[in-house]
This record gives sequence, C-alpha cells and structure tokens, in this order.
Amino acid sequence: MGDTPVFRCSCPSRQFPCKHSIALMFDWLAEKDFEVGEVPEDIASKRKKIENKAKKAESGETPKPKKTNKSAVTKKLKKQREGLELAESFVNDILSRGVSSINNASCLQYQALAKQLGDYYLPEPQAIMLEIISLAQKISKKPDDSQLNKFTELCVRLSVSVRKSMDYIDKKLESGEVLPEDSILYEAMGNVWKLTQLKEIGLCKQNAEIMQLSFSVIEDRIHNMYIDTAYWIDLSDGEICKTENKRPFRAMGFIKEEDSFFGVYHIPELCNYPGGLNRRVRWENADIRNKEQANFSKVISFAEKSLSDAVKKAKNELKNTLSNPCAAMLIKYDSIEFAKDGHGVLKLGDETIAMKSGANYPDVIDVLKIVGCDKYNREDCAVMGELFYDVSDRKIYLCPLAVVTPEKIIRLC
Repeated sequence: MGDTPVFRCSCPSRQFPCKHSIALMFDWLAEKDFEVGEVPEDIASKRKKIENKAKKAESGETPKPKKTNKSAVTKKLKKQREGLELAESFVNDILSRGVSSINNASCLQYQALAKQLGDYYLPEPQAIMLEIISLAQKISKKPDDSQLNKFTELCVRLSVSVRKSMDYIDKKLESGEVLPEDSILYEAMGNVWKLTQLKEIGLCKQNAEIMQLSFSVIEDRIHNMYIDTAYWIDLSDGEICKTENKRPFRAMGFIKEEDSFFGVYHIPELCNYPGGLNRRVRWENADIRNKEQANFSKVISFAEKSLSDAVKKAKNELKNTLSNPCAAMLIKYDSIEFAKDGHGVLKLGDETIAMKSGANYPDVIDVLKIVGCDKYNREDCAVMGELFYDVSDRKIYLCPLAVVTPEKIIRLC
C-alpha cells in the first residue's frame, strides 16, 4: 500500500472512497494485521496510467483522444437489443390484458421485469415502464380520464421507442458502424452523450453567443430527479436551445444546482445534442459579458410573425413520438387578453391562440395577470413559451414563460 493508499472497490457507490474502503482504512490505522498479497493487475495498470499521464503533462505533450472500443460497443448494443425484447413483451402483455385486469400480483411481476432492464443498459425504457405500472395501479382502483390518457401516451411512447430502437440497433450491427451517430434514439435508450462524442460527429457550433430567456427547476418523478431547465436564444441565428442539469434525488449532495443567469455567454465551442427544435446544448467554458440594450431588439427580431406558421412548426415537432412533448418558440403579438374563464389569449393580427399553464409551470398564467401584461401590449414585444398539445381538449395551447420587450425580459417562472 505504501504511504499513499489506493482506493478501489467493485461496489456501485458514487462516494469516493466508499464505505468499504473507509472501513479498511480504519482497520489499517488501528494497526490490525493484514495478509500481504500481490498488487492486483487492475490497480497496477491504473498506477501505470497515472504515472504516464503525469510524465506527458510534464513534457508538455498533448494527450491523444481516447479511441472507442468497437467490440465493447457492439457487445453493449447486443445486450440492449435483448432488453428491448423484454420491454416489447411488457407493452404487448399489459395492452392485451387491459388496465382493469391489473392487480397487486401482476404489478409485482411487471416491477420485477422493469427491474431487469437495469441489467440491459436501458434506464430510459425502464423509467417509462415503472411510470406505466404506477399509473395502471391507480387506474385499476379509481379510473380517471386524464390518467387513462397519460397511460395511453406512455404506452405509445414506450412501444414506438422500443420498435425504433430495435431497428436502429439491427441496422448498426448489420452494417458494423456501431459508434454513436446524430440520432435521438441513442439517448432514448438511456445512453449518455459525452462532449467528445458530440464533437466527433460534428454537433458543435463555434464562437456562439447565447442569452437566457427563462429558468426553472422541474421535479421529474418518472426519473426521480430535479432538472434545472433553461431556455436560451442564439444571438446569431435565433435558434432556441435549452440546458438541462439533471440532479437525481439520491445524488442531491453531489451535483450543484444551477441558477438563473442574466448576462450573455460567449462560448468558443457550443455542443448540440441530436434532435429537432430546442436542442439541448452543453459547453466546457465560456466568457460572460453584460447584456446590451441592442440585444433585446435583436432577440425580438427572431420572433415568429405568424401564429399559424408557429403552430405548424410545433405540430411537425410534436408528431414525433420521441421528441419533447412541447416546442418552445418566440412569437410576436399585438395584445395579451384574458377570457371570462380566466385563461389568456394571445392575439397577432386576425389570429389568436389560447394560453394555458403547462404541467411543469402550473402558475405562469396567474403570474402573467399579476405582472399586468396590458402594459406590454405593443407591436415591438414578443412572448417566449412552450406550445403543447392537450389530449383532453384536443387543442394546442401556448404556455408563456417570458415576455421580451426592447428594454428587458420579464420572466414568468
């Protein structure tokens, strides 16, 4: 062991050193007797790598990018393919039986099946399965239309995700091109993108300047995590992107919570995730500057000038089952008014769209009333919000998140 202990353990703990290593250190400090053995090969290899890395750093040599092990990727894809068959059998079984036949015994069987998906590197399908099982239990006891709609939506999402993922894996295994590519299916299976992978496939924008339009902390009960979500606009082309800082409940003490930001980020390399509208972005470093008055007018210049065009773009995004259930857009308006039943109405020329609080933003319409939107009923303003489809009403609504004027951004959440 020497003067500097090396901590290695096969347990899945996120803490380092883990409790097993700490227990051994206490025994070591208590001068208990330990059997002297050979240094394990994995520890010797780790030490060698650290020494080589230190030597290269001293010599100023630039480290070579890591090569992806294709055989390991192929092995993982085959394992995921097996797990997807389990997920497919789950969907087929629960739909053929019907929700009314769900009981405690069948739920325990389904939960055991969902737990197995953790061994097949499929955390995303696993999370959807667990949500379906939870909803099925509630519906079987007390049927509710909104829960039935949600249940159907989740089953369709899981079924489509499984089928497309299976086709995706089959094509990759058949062609031999097993490395990640520009496809949302990679993340739909629960894989995690690395910045190096995004750069390798060309999903990187140079010298981007972005400005935050909204920020909120969303509680995601399906995945048992908080998601610090922010919408940003690119000041060069008007693209609305988003950042997501995911903080699992079990790891709250180890991941820093993000916060709202009111300046402008200049980012040398802005990495985009695969997707359509509102692609998720990440970066390693950035320079920060204060906003200028011209920035607000620049943002408004990118706003949609037709409600019908905005809704058409949103429909094209929402019809993709694997996409986000909402599309964030910046829309110009003439006035914001409120109907007798309390919901808001956005007017642009002869067109109107109803505004409604979304599931993740339950109070924004009330906030909009308190802000006094009539002060901003001007042709030089715009609203940034999420367009979403309400299954119960069969309508598309706008959930406003921010009002942008030539002088400032009024955040509603």
